[in-house]
Amino acid sequence: MFFIIGVTPKIKSIGTGNGDCPACGKSVNFHLRKKSSVLTLFFIPLIPFGGAYRATCSNCDSIMSLSKERGKDFENGNKIIHDSDLKILQNNVGAVCKSCGAKIIVNQNFCYHCGDKF
Repeated sequence: MFFIIGVTPKIKSIGTGNGDCPACGKSVNFHLRKKSSVLTLFFIPLIPFGGAYRATCSNCDSIMSLSKERGKDFENGNKIIHDSDLKILQNNVGAVCKSCGAKIIVNQNFCYHCGDKF
């Protein structure tokens, strides 16, 4: 007799919330997801375990992690996210001008938006 046992990842969208993005600094909507794992037996999901919350910025597409406590609080209806609750995992903003905040184009010495030198 043999058993087919495995672990399958499960990603669930839990909604959108408002807050300030620590990567781009703008007030945005975050798309939140919960990633957990499920123990399966003969391809039947049996026991869910673990769980990590991820937030994606709608402006810069940076990916951040959210603590389990804050993620559960979000699922219970508190839809406001503070930048202190987030930890940047993948920053997609790139370099920005210190004067005006415009995105810096590679191999440029001056900001195309305000004209300041880098």
